[in-house]
Amino acid sequence: MPDPHDFHTPQPSYTRDELLRSSEGGYFGPGNAQLPAPPMLMMDRITDISMDGGAFGKGHVVGEFNIAPGHWFFDCHYRGDAMMP
Repeated sequence: MPDPHDFHTPQPSYTRDELLRSSEGGYFGPGNAQLPAPPMLMMDRITDISMDGGAFGKGHVVGEFNIAPGHWFFDCHYRGDAMMP
């Protein structure tokens, strides 16, 4: 499996366009992880990401998602008792 660093230099944050590029395999190379494409991409941006942060020093991610009434999951998850947001 290729080294992801051969394809992409890690950044401290990512825009929606950058997240979409990741869902197309544009960051980590063939055979490596990628984010899901919409509508399963449940983030609009990553505002903070690190490999060594978090409570146990194993990494930390802060993502944001703009909730809208028309999102697909409102019609199918727990109708009448929404779990989102």
